[in-house]
Amino acid sequence: MYKVFLVDDDALILDELIRIVPWEDNGFEVAGSETSPVRALSILPGLSCDAVFCDLKMPGMDGNTLIRRLKEAGVTAEFVMISAYDDFENVRAFFQQNGYDYILKPVHPDDIQLVLIGLNERLSRKNPIPAAENPTENPDFNVLISYVQEHYTEKLSLNLLSREFGFSRSYICALFQKYYNKSLTIYVTQLRMNHAKELLADRTILIKEVACLSGYTDYYHFFKVFKNHFGISPREMRELSA
Repeated sequence: MYKVFLVDDDALILDELIRIVPWEDNGFEVAGSETSPVRALSILPGLSCDAVFCDLKMPGMDGNTLIRRLKEAGVTAEFVMISAYDDFENVRAFFQQNGYDYILKPVHPDDIQLVLIGLNERLSRKNPIPAAENPTENPDFNVLISYVQEHYTEKLSLNLLSREFGFSRSYICALFQKYYNKSLTIYVTQLRMNHAKELLADRTILIKEVACLSGYTDYYHFFKVFKNHFGISPREMRELSA
């Protein structure tokens, strides 16, 4: 799994991020956290973290300064800013440093889910592993994959698969990383998106119905995931398939 480090001067926010964000489902583990950007600056160069999530406004050092100094110290992680401030200068300064994404507080679960999916895909491209063909050399994992392929339009999670197959969550994550170089969430999302694309070719099916048939009860969330995945909206995809 990819390692992520969290920096926010509010300990309650850090605890909430660790608790509510589905890190493991998306192929991440929280390697550490800090309320002090100064201490984070002294710790992170010695860690092999793949991503750093940090706040913008913090006492002693703001998030953009922390990112700049971490880069100067040789940290090559991807950076995500989580901030209550969206003024142009701060956002521009962040992206000028090649920051990955900027999330506004309060953090909505769907928004951070999209960020994690994209971040995992970027990290997978940086560290490519040839994807295995089905079936893999692991017969137990092949059974799990068959289950996912049959139930991907339903609500799937590491907890559910762990109960169904008797594997630990971390073992399932390791298998997906080993054979597909991606997380469970990305694997399921790709299955859903390919299914949605096929359904959109049938103009008798309403786009909202396509969302439901692809496993999304919230059309707005489906729209964002689809556009993030294909780069165009479901309607534009339908027009291209005409």
